[in-house]
Amino acid sequence: MRTTTIDLKTLRCLIIFFLIVISACKKEISVDENAQSVNQIKSIADSIIQNTKVPGLVAIIIDKKKNINLSYAVGLSDIPNKIPITKENTFRIGSNTKTFTGTILLQLVEEGKVLLEDPLSTYFPNYPKSNNITIRMLCNMTTGIPDYTLIQGWMDAMEQNPAKKWDPTELVNWAFTENFLFEPGTQFNYSNTNTVLLGMIIEKVTGNTLEKEINNRIVQPLQLSRTGLITSGISFPGPFSKGYYLGSYVAGDEQTEVFDYSYIWAAGSVYSTPKELQHYAEALVEGSLLSPKMQLKRLTEVNVIAPNAAYGYCLLKRGSFYGHNGTVFGYTSSMYHSKERASTIIIYFNGMLEIHPDYLFNRIVNLLYGKDY
Repeated sequence: MRTTTIDLKTLRCLIIFFLIVISACKKEISVDENAQSVNQIKSIADSIIQNTKVPGLVAIIIDKKKNINLSYAVGLSDIPNKIPITKENTFRIGSNTKTFTGTILLQLVEEGKVLLEDPLSTYFPNYPKSNNITIRMLCNMTTGIPDYTLIQGWMDAMEQNPAKKWDPTELVNWAFTENFLFEPGTQFNYSNTNTVLLGMIIEKVTGNTLEKEINNRIVQPLQLSRTGLITSGISFPGPFSKGYYLGSYVAGDEQTEVFDYSYIWAAGSVYSTPKELQHYAEALVEGSLLSPKMQLKRLTEVNVIAPNAAYGYCLLKRGSFYGHNGTVFGYTSSMYHSKERASTIIIYFNGMLEIHPDYLFNRIVNLLYGKDY
């Protein structure tokens, strides 16, 4: 029987060749899978525009492990003029603002200027049950203080005078016209009042406006040139996507510059762009805005509020993703980052309707990672 002898040099070359081939095949498969996933995501986004009244949407999906880098815009920024929506448009990020306010509050805790166990009475002793409400409870939405935005009298006042400039104390006072929903610290209830109170505490402790603190502590360090807090007024820097609707479809119901955004302030009046929000979300979750110890505290001290959802220090956890979502007149958004998956998902609709960007977020993460995301 004839035998074949291969020298070590030739064998090594063959091994390297086969490794290259295998690697190339894996890469080809991965590229094909990624292309398929990207096309499916685009198809879902297209379907939302085609089958709902959402005017336009922008979605950024970054997955550094899968090598996915998608920025997708579909639909209209301006309905009557048929102007396409773009990823460069600014938009109102709504309650994603709460993560800004919460981050500054935790920075003040690190600096020894605030304690999480401080009672509200340390800063505002005149509010009911202020001795029993802690800063921690304000951050994790367990105070039992009603949400002023759900009080009929306040909503009537907004409708009658949408351009009214609101003082934060006015907003909080509206909340305390109602009874507590439960005893402080016993349950969870999402309330914008909690975050407005945190903004008031930040201003009292620092002697600066919340706008200045957000600019100095977050916007400038992250070099966010098109992000900021609106303290009052109906306008915000553009070019922006026009925002439509107040929860249900009414043809031509534009809400871009109708309400004075002092009405939501520390709880929801930041504007940004999708790309800048991506940069911010990554810093928020990766930990560059807080010390490692405080960041660990923020990511782990969360209370389960629903299946696969938990809430902590002005931060929403969805599976391995952290961030928040937002809803304000004319705009809805989702902002999430997973350190574990090296993935960021930013979505906004320039419409406030029954369908929320979290719907698209759920579709995307289930597509890319399955139910265990």
